Amino acid sequence: MKKIFMFEGDFPMSDLLRVGLIGCGNVVSYGHKPALTTLPDAQLVALADITPARRQIGKTWFGMNDADLYADYQDVIARDDVDAVAITVPQQFRRQIVLDALAAGKHVLSEKPLATVPAVAAEMIHAADAAGLTFGIVHNYHYLPEYRQIKNLIDNGTIGQLRVLTMHYLGVIDNPGAAEYQSDWRHTLAAGGGVLMDMIHAVYLAEWLFGAPPQQVMAFVDAPTYAARHPQVEDLALVQIAFPTGYATIHMGWGQGVGGVDASGSEGHLRMRYNQYQTSGFNQPAELYTVRNWERTDHPLDNLPTHMDNIARSFTQLWQEFHSAIREHRAPLASAAAGGRALETALAAYQSGVTGQVVTLPLQSTNPVFQKGIDGLADVQAWAQSRTQSAGIFGLK
Repeated sequence: MKKIFMFEGDFPMSDLLRVGLIGCGNVVSYGHKPALTTLPDAQLVALADITPARRQIGKTWFGMNDADLYADYQDVIARDDVDAVAITVPQQFRRQIVLDALAAGKHVLSEKPLATVPAVAAEMIHAADAAGLTFGIVHNYHYLPEYRQIKNLIDNGTIGQLRVLTMHYLGVIDNPGAAEYQSDWRHTLAAGGGVLMDMIHAVYLAEWLFGAPPQQVMAFVDAPTYAARHPQVEDLALVQIAFPTGYATIHMGWGQGVGGVDASGSEGHLRMRYNQYQTSGFNQPAELYTVRNWERTDHPLDNLPTHMDNIARSFTQLWQEFHSAIREHRAPLASAAAGGRALETALAAYQSGVTGQVVTLPLQSTNPVFQKGIDGLADVQAWAQSRTQSAGIFGLK
């Protein structure tokens, strides 16, 4: 297999990271598989999935022996030759797996979102800190070429101080989950939310680009796209987030709407758009330019031959950085703590949609949404004109 996923500035690694994979869904095929089959210092040694068909798919993908395939994740974390586990099962099932893996002395890389309930996320983060283990999350959009370039331009002051960031995610393609498990699981209450929770990438990217945690959230949250089929979760979220030095707006929806990023600073602005007018995560960036003193400057984008190559490289770079964090005894760039903040921000948007009020971050530990996730929305005072409540989503009537 041709190795095309490494990037300039790779850090040397001499030790081998032995990995156990728990869950073998679609994200493994285009993300974790390219990373774990091309990195010379990472090796998949065990795989668990409750579905026999997915275990056989994983066996083929990774060339594994039957003896290294398990139905029970406990068999993976019990192995002495597993240093770290990647947990890719749906978020509602992650808590016990994460806690058990940490108790067994394994470093953990979890898919996003970290959990469905902030109290659970906090419990897992505390367990990792207490054990002195590295706990990362798959925030792979940090490593897509368009966001790396945008981050560099902002940090270098190309548009001055970032004031307003607009993340256009209205063209999210509603791809189904693995058919061998449950193809529509992202549309169920068990997922902890709808399109905003599924594409929480935009939330953590906003924090990263501003370089500070969010402070306040307000939002409209609705379900017009799938209204005819009585949806359980949202398919449209219009979110505003206040940071210490500026504001972010996230327009998120399943459909064929606008994609890209606009950022306005104290001394200019930037714009990024995608091939075929699509949205982040579904095609390659087509252009990125800044405007200063009303003059345009185009900036190069480090695209690989295809969009899926870009995605695969982002996972490979994330795995590299996660391994480096383990070796250096530090938090990774894509840390579980960042995942916890992103989860709270998304849930605060849902709460704002219900109450019609600004929600302050971090959420108080006594907030029912902190304690119960979307189930806690039934315990907050709903605004009489709430579109979220009238849509009948999140179990609200």
